[in-house]
Amino acid sequence: MSNPTSTVRLWIPPRPPTRSCCVRPTDRRGTVVVDPLAEALADPTLSADARQKLQNVQDVLHADSQARLISLFFEGEEPRAAVAFGDFDAAELIVVVLHGIDTDLAAFRGWAGIAQRLCADTIRASALRGGSVRIATVAWFGYDSGTHLSALATKHATVGAARLAGDLVRMRHRHPGARIAVLAYSYSSTLFGELVLMDGAGPVSMAFSIASAGMTHMAADAVAEAISKREFSFYATEAASDATAPLGRLGAHPVDPRDIEGAIVYGSDGGPIPGSGGQQGEATDGHASQTEVDERGGRHPGYFDPRAQAYLFALQRLARLASRRPKA
Repeated sequence: MSNPTSTVRLWIPPRPPTRSCCVRPTDRRGTVVVDPLAEALADPTLSADARQKLQNVQDVLHADSQARLISLFFEGEEPRAAVAFGDFDAAELIVVVLHGIDTDLAAFRGWAGIAQRLCADTIRASALRGGSVRIATVAWFGYDSGTHLSALATKHATVGAARLAGDLVRMRHRHPGARIAVLAYSYSSTLFGELVLMDGAGPVSMAFSIASAGMTHMAADAVAEAISKREFSFYATEAASDATAPLGRLGAHPVDPRDIEGAIVYGSDGGPIPGSGGQQGEATDGHASQTEVDERGGRHPGYFDPRAQAYLFALQRLARLASRRPKA
């Protein structure tokens, strides 16, 4: 495997990869393209933990014929990856979904499910508006999100922002006319602030801060300036029952994105969804991204629950973005 101190990054062509370890995929010119996932899984020195994480990625790819592995690399012995869903080759809207702390490829299946559902729902909502159905989502697992303790600092967010900036540039290069949106949950909203601060959000047309762990004052100022220049539209939400998100703002990134000048604040506590024809959304219960069921069978909707107000609001805004004419 890779040296623990090295990082090897590969950007995978978006043509559907061959699912066999023995047959190499080719690009449009017929050139053989290395399948890094197959190579990694075939490596006898791969740790059991890393193998299971990569197997999670492979299982998702096998189950969805449109899924694309667009990025794979090792950070020491830890695999990082990004997978696109939907019509990534021809996408006119690409939605990048970012996870929060204590999350790696062990949790990939759940987040892949979020991205897949968001893709399908956005296509339907856009079609109802007469908009584009050439939509893709990306489950982006390209950074070490750290722990509850490290989340009080910006180190992991800054490193992640630098990586995301590079991936966004590559997406823009492949899809010069596409609009790109970012859904940043929990600590990844801190990452998004750092992304804007380092001038890495240029390809982004729309961004959502969901249950934020906060931004630094400098990052918040950079976001406010970008909003004022209409570089992107910026939305922020947090549920009243979320006792975890405010804890993240006790450290080096204390600014609640809902307080940033120009931010459009929307609800997560249940209520009507503007632009949906009277649809009502459920309240998010707590900080979870995905819905949880307790030992008594009680259901606690997460921010990305398909019936949650937070999810349905973002869905309508994404559909509206997809309804605009592609960038020239």
